[in-house]
Amino acid sequence: MTQDSVKSKPDELVSSPIEVEETREVEDESSDSPSTSSVHLPGFRPFRSVLALGIFIILSGGIWFVVKHFGGMANMGMDHGAMDEGSMDHSGMSMEDMMAVEGTFNAVPVQVEEIRPRLVQETVQYTGSVYPYLEVTVYPRIAGQLRDYSIYPGDRVQKGQLIAQLDALERRTELDEARAERNVMQEVLAANEIQVTEQQREIDRLVAELDYMKLKAKRFKDLVAGGALAQNDYDAIAAEVAAKEAAISGARTKLGRMRAELGRDRAMISQSQAKANTAVVMARYTVITAPISGIVQSRMADPGVVVQPGIGILKIGDYRRVRLRANVAQADAVGIGKGTRVKAKIPGTETPPITGEITSIFPNADPQTRTVTVEAVVNNPQDQLLSGQFLEMQIIKTSKPATLSVPQMALHQYQGQSAAWVVQGSDDAAIAERRLVKRGLVSGDRVEITQGLRAGDRVITTGFSRLSDGTKVAMVNTAGEPVASLSAPAAGTVAIQLISPDPKTVKMGTAELTLQVSDPASKSPLAVDQLAVDVTMPMKNMAPMTTMVDLKPLPEPGRFRVKTHFGMKGDWIVKAQVKDSDHKGRAQFKLTAQ
Repeated sequence: MTQDSVKSKPDELVSSPIEVEETREVEDESSDSPSTSSVHLPGFRPFRSVLALGIFIILSGGIWFVVKHFGGMANMGMDHGAMDEGSMDHSGMSMEDMMAVEGTFNAVPVQVEEIRPRLVQETVQYTGSVYPYLEVTVYPRIAGQLRDYSIYPGDRVQKGQLIAQLDALERRTELDEARAERNVMQEVLAANEIQVTEQQREIDRLVAELDYMKLKAKRFKDLVAGGALAQNDYDAIAAEVAAKEAAISGARTKLGRMRAELGRDRAMISQSQAKANTAVVMARYTVITAPISGIVQSRMADPGVVVQPGIGILKIGDYRRVRLRANVAQADAVGIGKGTRVKAKIPGTETPPITGEITSIFPNADPQTRTVTVEAVVNNPQDQLLSGQFLEMQIIKTSKPATLSVPQMALHQYQGQSAAWVVQGSDDAAIAERRLVKRGLVSGDRVEITQGLRAGDRVITTGFSRLSDGTKVAMVNTAGEPVASLSAPAAGTVAIQLISPDPKTVKMGTAELTLQVSDPASKSPLAVDQLAVDVTMPMKNMAPMTTMVDLKPLPEPGRFRVKTHFGMKGDWIVKAQVKDSDHKGRAQFKLTAQ
């Protein structure tokens, strides 16, 4: 076989694009050995061709498998131009992002409040303290050692009740001395009074004798004039008259001195009596009694201690009424006066709220804090309030009995003005609408609305951060469960009851419900023609899941059978509505599938 024939046979074996490379080895011309060429053995070429063909088949099969099973992923970013005009392109978005897009697949869940006229009050709130209506410190009037002193803080005392006694022996001694001195002076006075009486009698005797002597002297004078009696006899009787007059004058002088001494004795007796009275009063001061009725707040001295006047031993507070005090900023004090209503509470206690009125406004402001002290005196039944307790006082400056208000969190700023979101439309087609409003009084967490809202408007309180005018909304409660329209009547002219099954024993899967329509007044069944029933499951941040409903009237008047399917465990909402021309009403039931 020639070399050419050997080279032609492999070419005949290869039929398509696989080419078998021929390898030749040529020696360097500079070599002394003659030029030769080496070729692979003819038996090895068919094996290499088959191997290459196998690799080609494997690669082709792999490409076909990938295209067949994963080719749909290439269409995830396809143009959605075939969708209706106005639809949004969600290509490349995660499911969570798609759920967050407003108005695409879901209504935005929101919580609402139907506003009604209510009491709105402009209030300011401050902290303060409780003080007793009257507080008295008990002081001893004299020095002495405390005994019989068993009163303790918290004890209730009555006015005049014995609190303590002072052991003051010197006071009793002073009283005894004063009484003894008074008795002595009284005896001296009695003796002097007797002497005065005797002196007066002596004077009376002398006067009587004088009168007799004067009469005798007159007769003697007449006898002397008639010559019947000597002049010496008359002179003797005249001398006796003069002596008697002198004696009477001396006796009267002595009586005056005695009467003066008697006055001094009486004065000394009065002085002794006063000293005795003082001693009695001072002795009474050894007994200490309660000056008011109240509760002992503190005891400032212990039994056995020698106390002095001016040193307090006890403090008593009258808690039948108490004083509530708070320091109010001078800006807020402008609208506060006597009679302004207040409401106070004691944080951390079960004491019910206390209501009252401002009874006093202190006339001076604190120069450092620029606050004014206001006070309200209120009754304190059963002594519930204690001195020094911390309180929160709400002062009601202005009150409007019937006005519209919304929670402060329902308001936001829009183009420099206050605005609120309002739900418009029925439950199934509810949309959000922005309203510009004017604010009024601020009452705690609520704000008065003077313009922009009407009674009955459903104001969105939470969930409006992603809203725009016309956005679909779904009203939910705090648990995220759908709620019926707040503007719809609770029952209407009919009552709808769930007869079966027991809401607590619903099984997942196909279920049959029985509804009964009746007259709310008579409780009797009521035949109606049109009843609509929806069964849904609330879904977080998604439109509620709707399930099939097969509604069929039963032979009994007003009774309907509802055949449905609970495809998932959890809470399902059954809404029933009567749409007859003569009867209206709706009801909602929650069933928990297990």
